[in-house]
Amino acid sequence: MSVPFKNKTVLKILDYYKNLWTLSYTSAIAHWDLETYMPAKGAGARGEALGRLSVIRQKMFLDPGFVALIHKAGREKNLTDQERGVTRNLLRALRVYEKLPSEFIENFERLTNTATVVWRSARDGNDYKLFEPYLTKIFDMNRKAAEYLGYKDSPYDALLDQFEEDLTNREVSEFFGEIKDPLKNLLDQIMRSEKHNNSQKLEKMAYKIEKLKAVNQKILSLFWADFGRFRLDVSSHPFTTSFSGNDTRITTWYHKKDFGRSVLATVHEFGHALYDLQSGPSLEMTPIRSESLVIHESQSRFWENFVGRSESFIKYFKKDFESAVGQKLSTQDIYSYFNNVSPGPLRVEADEVTYHFHIMLRFEIEKDLIEGKIKVKDVRDVWNSKMKEYLGIAPRNDSEGVLQDIHWSGGMVGYFPTYSLGTFLGAQWEEVIKNEKLIINNYDGIKMWLKDHIHKYGSTYTLPELLKKNKMKFDLKVNLNYLQKKYGKIYGFKA
Repeated sequence: MSVPFKNKTVLKILDYYKNLWTLSYTSAIAHWDLETYMPAKGAGARGEALGRLSVIRQKMFLDPGFVALIHKAGREKNLTDQERGVTRNLLRALRVYEKLPSEFIENFERLTNTATVVWRSARDGNDYKLFEPYLTKIFDMNRKAAEYLGYKDSPYDALLDQFEEDLTNREVSEFFGEIKDPLKNLLDQIMRSEKHNNSQKLEKMAYKIEKLKAVNQKILSLFWADFGRFRLDVSSHPFTTSFSGNDTRITTWYHKKDFGRSVLATVHEFGHALYDLQSGPSLEMTPIRSESLVIHESQSRFWENFVGRSESFIKYFKKDFESAVGQKLSTQDIYSYFNNVSPGPLRVEADEVTYHFHIMLRFEIEKDLIEGKIKVKDVRDVWNSKMKEYLGIAPRNDSEGVLQDIHWSGGMVGYFPTYSLGTFLGAQWEEVIKNEKLIINNYDGIKMWLKDHIHKYGSTYTLPELLKKNKMKFDLKVNLNYLQKKYGKIYGFKA
C-alpha cells in the first residue's frame, strides 16, 4: 500500500483527531468495564462520567478550527483513498454532532448506562415491567434523535445510517421481502424431513465450566496465538471491544449446559476481533479503522457459520468437547448438534436458517416503534405473536423473549438488520475464498485473504466501494443456494 496520508490538511486533521481518539479510548474502557467487572451500583457515577465525556468530545469535535479543516479537506482533490475515507467519515460525524444538542447526547449516555444495568437485572429476574420504563425512554430518545438528524422517507432511516452508512428502511424491507419466502420454504422442507429431530441430546448435556473455558482458550490460540494483543473475558452478553490494534478484547458466556452456545459465541466474537486486529497499522488512531457494521457482522458470522460449524473444526476439537462434558461423543453427533435446524426462542442460539426470522422480528418491531405504529407496552405481545407467526413457537418467559438481547438497553436501535445483511455477505466471502482454493481449515490462509481483501482497509471504503474493489456485488442468492444445498444434504432432500 502506498503512503496513506500525505495531504497537509489531512495530516493536521489527524494530529488533532488524536485528542478525540483519546476520549473515545477512555470511553470504550469504561463501557467494557461496565459489561464485565463494574459493580451494579456503580452505574450512576459511570453514567454521569460517560455523559460528560461524550459532551466534551462533541465540543472538541466542533472546534471551529477543526471543522474548517474537515470542510477544507472535503474540497481538496488528489487525495489518497485513505484520505478520502477520513474526510468522508468525519463529515458524517460532523453532521451528527452539529444536529444533536449537547444536553441530548449527555442525557442519552446517562440513560443507556443505567438501562444496561437494569436490563441485566430484568433479564435475570424475568421481569419486563422493570425494564419497560427505560425502554420507553430509549425509544423516545431515538425517535427524537431521528428528528434532529433528519431523514427522507422514514425516521428509522436516520438510525440505520448510524450503523451502516446510507442504509435505508426501504433497502432492508426489500432484502427481508426477498429472503422471507425462500427461507420459509426451506424451513418447511426441513421440518417435514424424516431426518429432522427437534431435540438434540447435547443441548441438555451439562459441562464443566472450567473445562470449557480451557477449550475456548485453545480455540482462540489456534486462530490467533498473540495473546499480548488479545484477551477473552466473560459477560452477560458476548461482545467485542477494540481499544487499539494492540488491545482487542472479546467476551463469551457459560450456561452449565449446551456447550455449543459458548463455543459458537466465542468463534463469532473472534471474527469481530480479527477485523480489528488485522486493520492496517497506519489506520491506528484515525476515524477509519473498522466502522461498517455489515462488514463487521460478515466477519463474525463467517467465522461462526463456515468455520465453527464445519466438520473439520468439530473433528479437531472433538476430544476437548468430550473432556468438557465428561463422556465420549461421535463426530456425527456433534456435527448434527452444531448444525441442527429447529425453531427456538433465542437469536444467539439460532441455526443458519431460522436466524433471519429472529432479525426480521426485531427489525419490524424497531421500525414500528420509531414510526409510532406500536408502543413499548405492546412490544412483549407483538414479539410473542411474531415468534408464533414466523417460527411456530412462543417464548416461555420474557428472559428468552423480549429481554434476551442487550442492544436496546445500550440505545442501539437500527443495529439488528446488519446481522442478517452481514450473514449473507459472509457467504459471499466464503464462496470467493473457496473458489481461490483455500480450504476452510486453513486458518492462516483464510486470515491472510481476509486481511488483504477486507481488514487492512478498515473503513476506508463504503460497503459498495469495498465490494466493487473485490469485483463483487451484494448477491443474496449465494447464501440462499448455500443453505439449500447444505441442509438438503443433511436432511435428505434435493437442493
